[in-house]
This record gives sequence, structure tokens and C-alpha cells, in this order.
Amino acid sequence: MSCITSEKLELERLRQENQDLQIALQAATEHGDALKEHLFRVTGALRDEIRGHRVAREQCDRLLQRLTREKDDLELLVQILIDQGDLSAEEGEKARIDDLTQIPNRLRLNEFIAREWDRHLAVQQPLSLLICDIDYFKLFNDRYGHQAGDECLRTVARTIHSCFRSTDLVARYGGEEFAVVLPNTDIYIACELGERARVTVENMPLPHACSRASDRITISVGIASTTPTVTSGALSTLIEKADANLYQAKHEGRNRVAHCVTKENSK
Repeated sequence: MSCITSEKLELERLRQENQDLQIALQAATEHGDALKEHLFRVTGALRDEIRGHRVAREQCDRLLQRLTREKDDLELLVQILIDQGDLSAEEGEKARIDDLTQIPNRLRLNEFIAREWDRHLAVQQPLSLLICDIDYFKLFNDRYGHQAGDECLRTVARTIHSCFRSTDLVARYGGEEFAVVLPNTDIYIACELGERARVTVENMPLPHACSRASDRITISVGIASTTPTVTSGALSTLIEKADANLYQAKHEGRNRVAHCVTKENSK
């Protein structure tokens, strides 16, 4: 009797285990389907994300290429503008150089002296101006010819230029006249420099048989100096004084330096 009972119990246990296994198998199958579905969704999302990254990378590549082309275009444009600016500056500089003597011309002189006048007005320092004229230059041209006259102008320009400082401006004033602007220079230093230029020109081996001042090329020099103030007059007054003193040097026999030392200069 007990043997039959044991078999029934064992059979019941086996049935229960079989049922549990079927339930587990069904649960595992359902879980597996859920996993498959989740994996499918994840795979799809990854695929979309990868596709999005690819599209974004392609867009970035196109943007980078466009920016590179624009950068190259801008660099080319900048270089063109720089070249044009250099060319304009070079042309502007050439416009301020005298073709014959290759020293600054009247335009450069006017710009320089106007700027220095304003600066000296602000700092209250003396500003001096020399105007030099080649003595009897017309007679030299008549005797030796215009080519010799041009060479004479070039030689005198170089010689006068060599007598002054790097801060000074030596310019062709017009014809056979030269002007020298001396910043931060009083009348006494200006006279020393003017005399140095006169002597140096006179010592050049450049004969002038028709001169009534010497047997060689000489210059006459008129000098003016002032410390610009609001009451000292305009720049034109300084130029007029230098020109008047040049006339005085010519009137006194040429080949000399003329100036006017005023109380203002002697302070």
C-alpha cells in the first residue's frame, strides 16, 4: 500500500516539475521575445544614430571645404589689398621725391614743415628753416649747358644733404633753390649748419667761370628761426623771413649766410 502511495507522490512530483518547466520555458520564450524586440529596437536606434553621425560628418566636411575656400579667397583678397596699399604708398612716396635730384620735393617739404610747426607749437621748441640758392645758376646753364646744369643741381643736392642730420629735411624748393627744415634747432645751431653747407659746396671741385662770387659753384643761404606760439605769427612768417634773409645774402654779394637774430631767438 505504501509502495503505491510513493509512486503516486513521485508521479505528482514529476508532473509538477514538468509543469514548472513548461511555465519556465514559456517565461523564457516570452523573455527571449522581449529581448529580441529590445535588441531590434536598440539596433535600429544605433543604425539611425550612425546614419545621423554620417550625415553630420558629411555636412561638417562640406562646411569645412567651404570655409577653406572662403579662407583662401580672403587671404588672396588681403594680399591683393596689401599689394595695392604698398603700390599706393610707393606711388605716394614717389610723388614726394624730386625726379631730378632724388631728394624730397616741394610737396614733401610743405607737409613736413606744417607738421613740425604744429608739433613745435605744442612742445614749445625752436624750429629753424634754411633756404639755399645756387649763385648765378642761370649763367652756369648758359655757359656749360643744361645737362651740366642738371648734374650741378644733383651734385649740390647731395652735398647739402650730407651736411645735415637725419632728423632734418633737405628738399628741392624750386629751380636752383633748396630748403632745409631743422626741428628742435635754435638760430645759432642753424647758422652753424648753414655755414657748414655753404663751405662744403664752395669746396666742391665744380668750376663756375661766369660767377661773380667765386670761380666755382657757391650758394647763398637765408636762415630764420622761431619758437612757434599762438602770438608768434603763422608758418608763412617763418618762410618769409628765411626768404628775406636769402635776398639779403644775395644783396651783400652772395656766397654767404644771412640771418636775423632777434630777442626771441636769444632767449
